[in-house]
Amino acid sequence: MGIDPVHRAGQLATGWLGDHTASIDWCEDNYVITDYIAEFWNTLSNIPFVFLGVYGAYRALSNDLPHKSRFALMHAFIAVIGIGSSIFHLTLKWYAQVVLDELPMIFSASTSLYVLLVSRNPNATSFERLRIKLLISIIPILVSVTYVGYGDPLFHQICFGGLLISTTLLVQSDYKAPQLSPQMAHEAKLLNMGGAAIFLAGFAIWNLDNIFCESLTGWRGVVGEYVGVISQGHAWWHLLTGLGGSRLATGITYLMLSKEFPGQFEVVGLNTLLPYVRRVSPGTSNGFKQD
Repeated sequence: MGIDPVHRAGQLATGWLGDHTASIDWCEDNYVITDYIAEFWNTLSNIPFVFLGVYGAYRALSNDLPHKSRFALMHAFIAVIGIGSSIFHLTLKWYAQVVLDELPMIFSASTSLYVLLVSRNPNATSFERLRIKLLISIIPILVSVTYVGYGDPLFHQICFGGLLISTTLLVQSDYKAPQLSPQMAHEAKLLNMGGAAIFLAGFAIWNLDNIFCESLTGWRGVVGEYVGVISQGHAWWHLLTGLGGSRLATGITYLMLSKEFPGQFEVVGLNTLLPYVRRVSPGTSNGFKQD
């Protein structure tokens, strides 16, 4: 481990699984609800995160979308992050923080980047798609090796932010694809911009939680944990990034399919919490590449 454990002042730094070794200690009092979960609300708030990822992957596979495995993988990584995050907040162990929570975020963002890049050439051969996969794989591998040795959470945040910016730039350029009708581009923008807005709202709340931690902790002590839960900013981060990330994955799916097969796919539940993509007219996927 490349950085010393961080313990918030006044918080228990040892649990039933031993000493806390994480390099971050969030603004939730440890072991308040139960002796077996370090950060109860931060752990529990990952349940919707996992559900959204599983639901999105199920929709991609059950609707038999072209390239369904790559689209399902984007959603599946959301579930993986949720599971890893819950283990991290339950234990506050360094290995859970890095290997199960933070690095899956890098792999998830890299997967979205791969989907966007490979979709730019729908007629690519298997070898060409493999080459893109290998090139994209270098990113999370290098980040993983460096982060495990270096250990500073800021490094992870910079790398993750860089991947998100790259993905955003590619998505913005894809809106200009000539095969997209104005309606297709508009619906894709609604999904992606809505997802980004929800994600950024979660990020803002997370930062406010860090900045005003002392005041929020004092308020929770007055009103009690079961009322004070509404002020658990990191739990809101989980809920909102889960919703935002799921919506972004659906938006990328719709945008890529609309570019390659204009007019053949539609968004169901565009203005709901659980939008998904399906064929306009049910049919087979004969002739579509499944990878």
